[in-house]
Amino acid sequence: MLINKIRIIICSDAKNEADDQYALVHAMLTNKFIIKGLVAGHFRDHWTNHLSYAEMVKLAKLTNTYGEYPIVLGADQKLVNIKEYEVSAGTRLIIEEALKEDSLPLYVLNIGALTDLAVALLEEPKITSKMTAIWVGGGRYPKGSKECNLGNDLIAANYVFASELPLWQIPSNVYKTTLVSLAQLKLRVAPMGKLGNYLYEQLITFMKTNAKEKSWINPECWVMGDSGAIGVLLEEQKSYYQEIIAPIFDEEHHYIYNQKNRKIRVYQQLNNYFVIEDMLSKIELFASEGKRWHF
Repeated sequence: MLINKIRIIICSDAKNEADDQYALVHAMLTNKFIIKGLVAGHFRDHWTNHLSYAEMVKLAKLTNTYGEYPIVLGADQKLVNIKEYEVSAGTRLIIEEALKEDSLPLYVLNIGALTDLAVALLEEPKITSKMTAIWVGGGRYPKGSKECNLGNDLIAANYVFASELPLWQIPSNVYKTTLVSLAQLKLRVAPMGKLGNYLYEQLITFMKTNAKEKSWINPECWVMGDSGAIGVLLEEQKSYYQEIIAPIFDEEHHYIYNQKNRKIRVYQQLNNYFVIEDMLSKIELFASEGKRWHF
């Protein structure tokens, strides 16, 4: 049955840290989503998109969804300007899916840099009205602040925010509240077969490897920031957002307001209990049933 189903494409820097993996698995195990493709994004350095690609393939195999949807490479680096850009396989995937005649709505989830989405809009402006984008990124309103996903392609973010594309933003002060305790992961994820063991161990490995150089690492909990993009599609959480005139960004990642821009949806909080509990429950159900759960 296609009742309430939606099409999604996920653009992710999947091997950047350790929370993208949880968000991707959450999407892979959600019956509402018809995944039309995964786009492997860059993070800071050349070739990192290949690391994201390998991670996506691994997760698709662990969830028994490998082969159900394309997994393709996104751009190798951020935009230099809006006249010189790489048309990646990820860009082509977004354009092709957006131009299809399909009654089901299309959402492009961006849990990393906005490079491939921006290039898709540059290459084929007609897709602007044919999809909705969700982005986990940008700093706290109203001023803004340094933020990783924004910093990984500031030019792309400015192009997307200045466009007419329907956009939902989950800024850093909101996504940083999506916390899960390590004890919770040890009890609820680690024992859940090969998938659960991998999700838990890759996070612990990342923490141990980077503990000295990344002072923000907390041995008690982890921010599942990217999971918010999944959560707002499971349930829009209408009381938790406002629609505002879209800003753009300066070099310091501060917001610049232009009253000529269209309005975008900006989330001010999330129902984090719902998001995390749904993810953990679907991982547990997959471990017991060996397939994506649905009622």
